[in-house]
Amino acid sequence: MPRRVLTALAMAAVGLPAIIYGGVFYFLVLTIFLVGSAWEFVRLYRAVQYEPHEIVTIGGVLVIATARFFFSEYTIFILALFILLAMARPQFGERPGAMGRTGRDLLVVLDLSRSMNAADGEQSRLAVAKQLVRDLLRASPGQRVGLVVFGGSAFLQLPLTGNYAAFQRFLDAASTDDLGDPATDLSNALTAANTAFEHDGERGYQTVLLVSDGESGTGDIGPSLNRLGQARIPVLAVGVGTTEGAPVPADSSEAPEKWHRDHIGRIVLSRLEEGDLRRAARETGGSYYHWSPTIAHDLSESVARLDRRAITTADAMERVDRFQWPLGLAIGLLVLIPLTGGRTPRTGP
Repeated sequence: MPRRVLTALAMAAVGLPAIIYGGVFYFLVLTIFLVGSAWEFVRLYRAVQYEPHEIVTIGGVLVIATARFFFSEYTIFILALFILLAMARPQFGERPGAMGRTGRDLLVVLDLSRSMNAADGEQSRLAVAKQLVRDLLRASPGQRVGLVVFGGSAFLQLPLTGNYAAFQRFLDAASTDDLGDPATDLSNALTAANTAFEHDGERGYQTVLLVSDGESGTGDIGPSLNRLGQARIPVLAVGVGTTEGAPVPADSSEAPEKWHRDHIGRIVLSRLEEGDLRRAARETGGSYYHWSPTIAHDLSESVARLDRRAITTADAMERVDRFQWPLGLAIGLLVLIPLTGGRTPRTGP
């Protein structure tokens, strides 16, 4: 069979695995090259009987062996192999990657008061609220998200980030047991959101997503709403629960009671209170929504109508391209061929 045909078949046999397996195959070829160079070195070393202690001479022979391995009748085949490896784009290692996209800074303010354990249906209000946030992020990707949790007190649980996996972990871990005060104070929650946005984000591109059953017995939300309005931060408020109400489960300190009771022994019913939630949305230029299974779609449309800006985040990890290595070897080989006499393979059978 003509040598050109054999070379073409060999290139096809090498190129396909190189493209499919990428970096793994690159290491395989590198190993074959090193073994070939070592074999050539051993052959020359034995032929001229160099002494083992002559390190410089042995190094020179290794260089000669490498050159002989390259500049043989298989030079073009090896050159094509390096080019194919470069086309396969081998990737090794990871590094923080700057990912650019457009979106807003979305701060999720999540109610963790005791009443969020009440179940108006098959799931508790807290479980419904968490699923709503997950659905919104799937329907409206590209935002930087942060998490504020509140009950009688409030604090920033996770600063704004583009790392959705980290946000998901914090959201899943959020529990009504995280706060010592089981009451609900919306004013503290909105103040914490204001403070968080003062230290991070860009004015005009910030949004608060408030998810609560609205039962707030203490605190005046007026001053916090004024600050949000002046900073042009709209509040998208979502009320979870029903106006009919549902019994509040007892906490661990009330065992073996099943339901939480008031001071005269009556089972406490928690109801959706929409007043402060509607007010927060109205006075900041946002919108109020009563929870429904399709509410995430409506929320994503509201977010999409708001102004967006370019967001760059380095939270994501990306694979590192190493195609430069085989490409550099191919270019070096092309440069060295004419300098070494440019022997090319025979074309005859």
